[in-house]
Amino acid sequence: MKTYKDQYEAQIEPQLQQIDIFLKTKKPPYSIENTAKLLHISPQEIKKIMTEENISKIDKNTFFIIMKKGSSPICRLFCRELFCGTPKYYTVEAISYIYNIDVTVVLKASQKMGINQFSKDNIKSLFCLIPPQTT
Repeated sequence: MKTYKDQYEAQIEPQLQQIDIFLKTKKPPYSIENTAKLLHISPQEIKKIMTEENISKIDKNTFFIIMKKGSSPICRLFCRELFCGTPKYYTVEAISYIYNIDVTVVLKASQKMGINQFSKDNIKSLFCLIPPQTT
């Protein structure tokens, strides 16, 4: 992979699309097994979260509670995004935090673009200037 954009499009975006399609096309309650596959966590972790959060069935609302508490990279990304409040425009610091990229790397890319706020429409342009990340 040449840039973080390539990494994002190959690893993160497909997972988000699968979750979106699943939630839009499947009727709740959702099975623990399907939820585990989508979130890349074990069924045991789902059961543990359900117990801790007093969740008896997985529906659209409880799915996101489980996602927020899950340990997979996609769950952690989701949790960090929620922590930032899903703003209309993202700062360099927010992008660094949400996507777990060193802030100096994001800052350099931002400076190359000449802007310091990013929307969903132009964030991939920023990602083009960031090398792929190892986790």
